[in-house]
Amino acid sequence: MGCSLSLFYVLAATVVLTAAVLWAVAPRLALAPLVLFLLACFAAPFVPWLGFYLQVISRGDRTRPLVALTFDDGPDPVTTPRLLDFLAGRNIRAAFFLIGEKAERHPDLVRAILTAGHEIGNHSYHHDVFLMLRGRARVRREILRSQDVLRSFGVRSLAFRPPVGITNPRLRGILGRTGLACVCFRRHPADYGNRRLAGLRKRLTRRLSAGDILLLHEGLPAKAAGDAGPWLAEIDGVLRAVADRGLRPAPLSEVIRKPVMEPVRLEADEDGDSVRLFYDGLAGSYDREQEKGGASRLRRNELEAVRRRIDGLLSAADSVLEIGAGTGRFTLLLAGRVESVVAVDLSGGMLALLEAKARAAGLTRIRTVQGDAARLSYGTEFDAVCAFSSLEYFRDLPGLFAHLATQLKPGGLLYFTLARRSPIRLPAQVGNTVRQGVWLRAYGRRALTRILRRTGFRIQDIRSFGLRGISGLGMLWEVAARREEGALPPSRS
Repeated sequence: MGCSLSLFYVLAATVVLTAAVLWAVAPRLALAPLVLFLLACFAAPFVPWLGFYLQVISRGDRTRPLVALTFDDGPDPVTTPRLLDFLAGRNIRAAFFLIGEKAERHPDLVRAILTAGHEIGNHSYHHDVFLMLRGRARVRREILRSQDVLRSFGVRSLAFRPPVGITNPRLRGILGRTGLACVCFRRHPADYGNRRLAGLRKRLTRRLSAGDILLLHEGLPAKAAGDAGPWLAEIDGVLRAVADRGLRPAPLSEVIRKPVMEPVRLEADEDGDSVRLFYDGLAGSYDREQEKGGASRLRRNELEAVRRRIDGLLSAADSVLEIGAGTGRFTLLLAGRVESVVAVDLSGGMLALLEAKARAAGLTRIRTVQGDAARLSYGTEFDAVCAFSSLEYFRDLPGLFAHLATQLKPGGLLYFTLARRSPIRLPAQVGNTVRQGVWLRAYGRRALTRILRRTGFRIQDIRSFGLRGISGLGMLWEVAARREEGALPPSRS
């Protein structure tokens, strides 16, 4: 949620200073700013996008023609299945802020939402409209209980939307300790939980602009008698209005450039958590950073080396698994040469940018997966596994290679670049530890050769490149290896 002060603290300091000055020059007016401040404290929480008591995400990136559709108060057995079919027919991914108690009663609907590729957020357990008037313990219990329900579906929500969008002074500390961002909305349809459908489209899109988060509701009033037709017709009208303004619906995480949920980690992994948090925070500026400073030349060398070899290496490959895909520096290159690419990364923020790039390039053959490549399985075998300057993050490289061997077809290609161990590399490793809190591992030729052979790979080629030192060897290895045709070693993952 960031560390900057909320409007409450800024205004409070201003009011105190103003009152002090007035007390000195016009004592009878000194109470006026204090009274106005108290009125603001009462009224501001009812303006969800204001962020008076804490930082609130109510709008995303305004430089791109995107908006986010979000649905509150589900899952609902009448509306959720119809809505999922409606969105699937238009290839739209939305965010569902679920009530924990309803999610517990309708687990199949939650699984259907996730299977369809939508995002889910925390909307409290009971959806008490007066929740923000309750005590700190009650608010915290409502949020954590809903988190536990969502966790049972294999995901951890990173976004909380308070009931009715109302906040209070206690929410900042509660969300800070639970790792949740407060995500509200910029456009509200004033539909009173779908009790006022007529004119919904017009109210919601009247001042629509890029980056807006749109609020819609699931569920129907009793008088609708389960007829979702008028409701879906209004949503269809919203989508037409969005298109008429030259905008496009996109996943909430893409619009706000921040992950909305993440897979539940089965085991604690401090390195993995550090890497994920670091790159989630860096995602928006990562590509620009790679083009600046001393690392940019090495990155260009790496890209040139891969371009020279990739056509020949992937000439017989149809499917590729890429480890540590990041924002897609190499993913788009791979997708232009094979039928399908599965791109894996710990950072949901980086993958959201990759997905946006793929859509802009018209590439539909890329599937992203967030998680630890040393543990994930994909239900298929790949022709090739690739990784570019990402294997340095893995604490157990032999275990990773043994696991990847189980994901490759016999004779399949393992192609990667990796930091070479040398005195000149050491300062970079120390600097990275200070910056990220993770020690990036580098390898000598002998150690790398031994690991590959012991994990079932036959080395096809190994060479160094990039920023050569006194020894004449570069700072990176480029390695091509093939999975042996014989028996696989046992997986160490």
